[in-house]
Amino acid sequence: MEIRLLPIERLDELNAIYDMKALDSVQPAEKAQKRKRSGNYPVMLDLKYDFQRIREMNLRSGSEICAVAEENGVFVGEVSVMTENASVPAAVIPNVRNYLFGLRVLPAFQRQGIGTALLNFIISHLRQKGIREFTIAAEQSNTGARRLYERLGFKTLLTDCTEMQFGRQCRFDVLILK
Repeated sequence: MEIRLLPIERLDELNAIYDMKALDSVQPAEKAQKRKRSGNYPVMLDLKYDFQRIREMNLRSGSEICAVAEENGVFVGEVSVMTENASVPAAVIPNVRNYLFGLRVLPAFQRQGIGTALLNFIISHLRQKGIREFTIAAEQSNTGARRLYERLGFKTLLTDCTEMQFGRQCRFDVLILK
């Protein structure tokens, strides 16, 4: 198992880790534009396309960093970091606090310490760059993730936050590691 920063030319390979089927239920951009013109809201974008395009733009600009776990040439896990402009309240202070997100490990590789290794790798990498604080969101229903974050030293910063994710309302808490 190798943990390292994502080579940008391999970004498309991360699709296997994401549940891209969740994006299938979101209407395509053409329908969204018709709904917008007719006044029927909410408008949804073509998330599969926009997700990849925005992600590539963020990675190239440095506003997002991604670490991956690779086994036999296949990505089995990832964690990403927003270094600026995170949508979560109080999540980022440029050059001081970064927002960790998108910690994912394929089911067959879960409970083997890969999530812990990914978080430790990216936190160490960012500390070497002078970042002192890290935030991460934990869905209130995901008690396993919260236990992992607390085991690594994260403490509650904000509670009862909400955000729309893939067409559904999510409730989460924001945790911080100093």
